[in-house]
Amino acid sequence: MTSQSGRALSRSEEIADAAMPVFLRFGLRKTSMDDLAEAAGLSRQGLYLHFKNKQQLFHASLRRAVAQTQAAVAQELARADLPAHERLMGAFHALHGPAATATSEAVNELLAAASTLGDSLVHDLERFVVDAVADVLRAEGAPERTPGVSAEDLAFQLLAVAAGVKQLTVPPADRARHIQIAIVLLLGPADQPPRLDTS
Repeated sequence: MTSQSGRALSRSEEIADAAMPVFLRFGLRKTSMDDLAEAAGLSRQGLYLHFKNKQQLFHASLRRAVAQTQAAVAQELARADLPAHERLMGAFHALHGPAATATSEAVNELLAAASTLGDSLVHDLERFVVDAVADVLRAEGAPERTPGVSAEDLAFQLLAVAAGVKQLTVPPADRARHIQIAIVLLLGPADQPPRLDTS
């Protein structure tokens, strides 16, 4: 397997990548080393050769997931071929896509575990998203339409809407529609409706 940069992944990186869907499905507490070994195509003993415990593997998996998500968000926002509405929709899909099939309980537990580990990765990702989205909103003149509210504050509100909508018990297509509405409220109507990629 190779990374987005074309570099061959180490076996530990492959294991960390295979672990995240398992953590998202079961949460940290309910995920066993047997579950993680099976996902990585290893025996339990083989898994222990790479990671001494579940917490160490979770930390490695979280680091990889955050880096991949940040790269995907940046890629969506940099797409010069798309209008701002679509780039923002793409960025929020990239941000929440991997966790879209996870239960709120599992995601909340993983976020709590990330904080317990003293890791600022999730916070750093959120800060990155706010700054990057603020750049798009600023370029589109959104702060001028909301006097006294900075582009960063507007971006934070979009992030909060996207996070909040994901917690609702509605189909993914409806989640995307609500995020789209929040974007339209900030930028005005799009010339064409943004793509609602719910895959």
